[in-house]
Amino acid sequence: MHLEKRQGRTGTSFRVRITAQGFPLISKTFPTKTEALLWGKRMEADLISGRLGTPQAHHHTVAEAIDRFLEEQPPGFGRWLYDPKKTAMLRWWKQHFGGLKLAEVKPTTIVQGRDLLRRNPSPPRRRGGTRLPRSAATVNRYVSALSSVFQASLELWGWMEGNPCRGLRRLPEHNQRTRFLEPDEQERLLKECEADRNLLDVVLLALWTGARRGEICGMRWRFVDLKNGLATFPDTKNGETRTIPLPEQAQVMLRRRFRERTLGKQDFVFPAEKSDGPIDVGHRFRRFCKKAGVEQFRFHDLRHSAASALARAGVSERKMQEVLGHKTVAMTKRYSHLRPSDLRDAVAVLGQATHRT
Repeated sequence: MHLEKRQGRTGTSFRVRITAQGFPLISKTFPTKTEALLWGKRMEADLISGRLGTPQAHHHTVAEAIDRFLEEQPPGFGRWLYDPKKTAMLRWWKQHFGGLKLAEVKPTTIVQGRDLLRRNPSPPRRRGGTRLPRSAATVNRYVSALSSVFQASLELWGWMEGNPCRGLRRLPEHNQRTRFLEPDEQERLLKECEADRNLLDVVLLALWTGARRGEICGMRWRFVDLKNGLATFPDTKNGETRTIPLPEQAQVMLRRRFRERTLGKQDFVFPAEKSDGPIDVGHRFRRFCKKAGVEQFRFHDLRHSAASALARAGVSERKMQEVLGHKTVAMTKRYSHLRPSDLRDAVAVLGQATHRT
């Protein structure tokens, strides 16, 4: 530590300079010698204890860490983030906090970013669309995205000594949905989808298997065993490969599609009409739901509908977990809610037990 007494127009001041190998120069000016010495000793203690982080944390910025993360795409650090639609989360952090050195990022910095996300609505999904406020679940995913970058900086590159996102409490999420198709809604929706055979097949397969949209749209023939009636999803949400048996109706539909397939379409079971990639059913599904009068219904709710059908049929939670690909039974419990109407028989028993009218 070097203490320098300085005389200026405003009077006497004391400047502290601390140098350490690998670290940039640390300096600060104080009006009194006592304050300068106290600060200098505290900074030296922080250097020795490692509270100031690694030298690399003082040289690399948040933007550099995000760029390296997206370029290298290290396995095991949030594979879902490499989806072009998901990288928007990291671009947001880069835009608002990219200039900070990694050593400057504290848990309070993450909280500031989280509050900023809550205050500012998300960009519209399409031109002229509505800007909607971000839900707590969405904000939590933004923080998880940045946490993956910091964890890679810590474990793989040695740029950090700690992850400032770790230990930060997640925002409480109150957006669990129990929405699924009523029988009349299902009939109307499937009737409308008959005008689009590809969409109809995707919707039916979702109802028959409970698979996620990305799993179905990304299906490849090499992972479909028509002889034994099995489908394998090698790139699931939780990063694990899952193989499920196909019901007879699904096997019949897939055999038809195999006979009618177009060669050179990247082996996709559901290829896009105008590109070599997989089909994208998001916009057209919403359009057909609107035509069928099915309101407040997302494609993911087809998965919920399938899970609820399994629960009402008495399928065990363990088997449901295997079919749906949940890591924990707790997730399966969320998808096995019964309709309020399904509880009427149970409530009727309570009513009869009172012997009153």
